[in-house]
Amino acid sequence: MKKIILFIITAVFISAALYADTVILKNRTKVKGLVVDEYVDRIALSTVEGERHILRKDIDRIEYDTPEQNFMQLGRAYDSKGWYDKAAFYYKKAIDINPDYKEARDAYVASHAKMWHEEEKRTKKDIDLHNMAKEWQARKNKQVPVVVKSKEIQVKESLGISVTEHEGIFRINEVVPGSSSAKAGIQKGDFLVGIWGRLIRYSKLEDILGELIGPKYSEVKILVSRDISIPAETGANTYKDLGASLGFEYEGLLIKDIIPGKKAESSGLKKGDLVIAIDKNVTRYLPLDSVISLISNPKNDKIVFTVRRSINLRREGE
Repeated sequence: MKKIILFIITAVFISAALYADTVILKNRTKVKGLVVDEYVDRIALSTVEGERHILRKDIDRIEYDTPEQNFMQLGRAYDSKGWYDKAAFYYKKAIDINPDYKEARDAYVASHAKMWHEEEKRTKKDIDLHNMAKEWQARKNKQVPVVVKSKEIQVKESLGISVTEHEGIFRINEVVPGSSSAKAGIQKGDFLVGIWGRLIRYSKLEDILGELIGPKYSEVKILVSRDISIPAETGANTYKDLGASLGFEYEGLLIKDIIPGKKAESSGLKKGDLVIAIDKNVTRYLPLDSVISLISNPKNDKIVFTVRRSINLRREGE
C-alpha cells in the first residue's frame, strides 16, 4: 500500500513539473509541458510523451508558470526587435522577482552591451562618413583600393577564433595562440553553443559572427561545449575517486566542486561546468543516484563527460 501511495505522489509530482508551461499554437491548440531549451527558431518542450521541438513560426505565445519567465519572454520579444532598453527593463523585473535567475542576469548584461554596441556603431558611422569625405577630397583622381574586412576576419582578430557552421551547429575550428580565446582555455573542436546565455543552435552564421564582433576591450560571454574523457575503474569508490561533487541546480547537473589532484581536475573538468551527458546518456531527466551509477559502472576504461562551460572573452584587435 505504501508503495502505491509513493507511486501516486511521484506521478503527481512529475506531472506538475511537466505541466508548468503552456504553448499556445496559432491553430489554437494548447500543448502543456516544460520549456527546457529555447533556440532562435524553435523551443524544446518536455512532455509526458517525451521531448518535443516546436517551431516558433507555429507558436502564438507561451504562458509560463512563473512571473519571472513571463517577464523574460517580454524581454526577448523586445530584444528580437532591437529595442534593447525595453528588453533590459523586463529582464531587470525578472531579476527583481528571482535574483538567482541566471538567464535573466545574462540577458540583462547582454542588452546593455548591445546598447553600447549600437551607440558605438553610430559613432563609428559618423566618423567613417567624415573620413570618407576627407579621403575623397585627397584622392580625387587616384584609385586607392578600399579594404573591407569580413566578419570572419574581424572575429578572428578580436577574439582569436574561427567559427564554422554545419546544419545549424557551430564549431570552433581555429584558436589563435596568445589570443584571449587561447588564454581562456578554448580549444579547437569546441562547439559554440551560446552567446550571452542564449542558445544559438539553428541560427545563421552571419548573425552569430555579428554578435561576436564588438568594440575593442569590451567583453562577450559565450558558452562552449566539449567532451572530456576521464580514466575510469569499476567499483564502489569510482565516484569518490573522480574528485568532483555533482548536484542538480536550476540549469541542470552542475559540477559544484573539484578536489585538487584528483582525476576530474587533471582531465580538465572545472567547477561550474554544466554536465549535459555522461557517456552519451543525457542527464537532464536522470536522478542523481542514476548519474552516480553511470560513473560507478562505466562501459569502457574511460568516462566521457559532455559539458557546457561559460567563458568571458575580452575583445582585442584594432
